[in-house]
Amino acid sequence: MSRPDIPHRVDLLVVGSGPVGSAIARRVHDTVPSARILMVDLGPRLTERTGLHLHNLPVEERREPQTKSQGRDPATAPGEDGALAKKYADRGTHLLKPRREGEPEQDGMPAAVMSSNVGGMGVHWACTAPRPLDSERIPFLTDDELDAALEAAEALLTVAHDPFPRTPGGQLVLETLRDLFDHEYPEGRYPRPMPLACSPRPGTRPHWAGPDMILGPLADGEDSRFRIAAETICRRVLFEGNRATGVVLEHLPTGAEYTVRARAVAVAADPLRTPQLLWASGIRPDALAHYLNDQPKIVSSVRVENGPTAGTGAQGSVEFTGDIRDLETARFQVPFAAPGRPHHGQVITVDTSPVQGAEPGLFVGMVWYGVKEIQRSDRVEFSTSEADAYGMPKMTIHYTLTERDHEVIAQARADQERIAAALGSFLPGNEPALFPAGSSKHYQGSVRMGSTDDGTSVCDSSARVWGFENLYVGGNGVIPTATAVNPTLTSVALAVRTADAISAALLARF
Repeated sequence: MSRPDIPHRVDLLVVGSGPVGSAIARRVHDTVPSARILMVDLGPRLTERTGLHLHNLPVEERREPQTKSQGRDPATAPGEDGALAKKYADRGTHLLKPRREGEPEQDGMPAAVMSSNVGGMGVHWACTAPRPLDSERIPFLTDDELDAALEAAEALLTVAHDPFPRTPGGQLVLETLRDLFDHEYPEGRYPRPMPLACSPRPGTRPHWAGPDMILGPLADGEDSRFRIAAETICRRVLFEGNRATGVVLEHLPTGAEYTVRARAVAVAADPLRTPQLLWASGIRPDALAHYLNDQPKIVSSVRVENGPTAGTGAQGSVEFTGDIRDLETARFQVPFAAPGRPHHGQVITVDTSPVQGAEPGLFVGMVWYGVKEIQRSDRVEFSTSEADAYGMPKMTIHYTLTERDHEVIAQARADQERIAAALGSFLPGNEPALFPAGSSKHYQGSVRMGSTDDGTSVCDSSARVWGFENLYVGGNGVIPTATAVNPTLTSVALAVRTADAISAALLARF
């Protein structure tokens, strides 16, 4: 059957409406003047403007859309008391499986999460957008190719390289970081302000970039060539030989199934649900869902005792929602460098107290993401008999840390201890802690890109699935290298290349 509000035939069908799916849709729309594009997402629409970042809303208006993003199974959501928040499932996300007390925190990725909403994780993300460096870069793309794509991605994401005004406290922290770490980097690399996907606004928080910024005018829903179907799950990708012919969709509120034919299909759900859909469709390259990679996450908080404090107000004068972005006054990076610096560090300054009971002052939150060794055995397994809450093959993650991973984690702890000693002291109970596997939300490799179809990758350098002429994948799962930086910028850069390949193919057929 068909739905009257959805075309039954399109030029491009995009599964997933996060930053990557939005980048593919926008770039193809702008490049191919007559292209008709349909984007589908299993989650609900949250805001009138498609893909608006929820942290641009007043605090009191966020809770309802965050709750709508938390999936169908209440046992996997943070809950009203936020008991799972931060270490497991932030508000706006839901766990892959219910949390079990006592289960190992580093085996099987117990903190693996997803967001189920139009805009995906892109309406919740921290907007951190550094470029990949050294071994993080994709070796079979030339520097010119990758840098051009990264530049285009920065434009789509409205990346600002120094978005916060300078403060005495922020300058103290930055100078301390440089004193501690400058000598450990190659020339030209050093701690500096963090590139953020946002538009700076003097006197208030930045305007954070969600998928709406990528979609541009398409986010208003008035373009006749572009449609978004919310609460609509893609059940299968249809194919004949080496060509995808369309998809089978289900409107979740009604259970109605229908088929949409397409000249090209791009699956950009997330690093877990993208391979799940391919597997459910009978598209199963040898590397599918293998080489799953995460970034060990080490977190701590420091009270600055050895310098100026801005003191924006006493405890309680600022409503703290549990997201430090509501209070931050600066964000800095301690960058990755191979081989000696196998981490990407984020240092966030807060000029009031984010912790109940602590006196006002200058506080620093630290998050280190480490490079993890890539293993084929780290993978997602799909059940042939059990379904998840959305009726798709149930997923089980197999994931372990190596001896080298533990060395990287130990070095991250040592970094944070050096910073704490230079600035002040750790807040009690906030010493460096390794968060459960999956806490980073930076999962990669599950549909990884490769230079040749040798069984170790799922797609080529344009993210076209091996063996297909017109089926593409997108998202963090495409990244084939071990990284420490936040992956969204890289994923959007790869999506730019994918969109250009799709556009060229469509133009050749018109």
